[in-house]
Amino acid sequence: MKKGDAICSECGAGFRRLEHTSMPPSRGEYRCPACGMLLEKFDGTAFVAYRLTIHPLVREMRE
Repeated sequence: MKKGDAICSECGAGFRRLEHTSMPPSRGEYRCPACGMLLEKFDGTAFVAYRLTIHPLVREMRE
């Protein structure tokens, strides 16, 4: 399993990205739930999951 972080280039939302090779692979795409920006297209080689960790409104309040 690979773990990493991702940030939406449009609104600044933060995500945790998990990639599993032992689970059925993902096909399709993942879009930011806050603004709809395309974050990744899945090619079907691994199962990929995203979890929103920092909503853009929370990020704005911290800055």
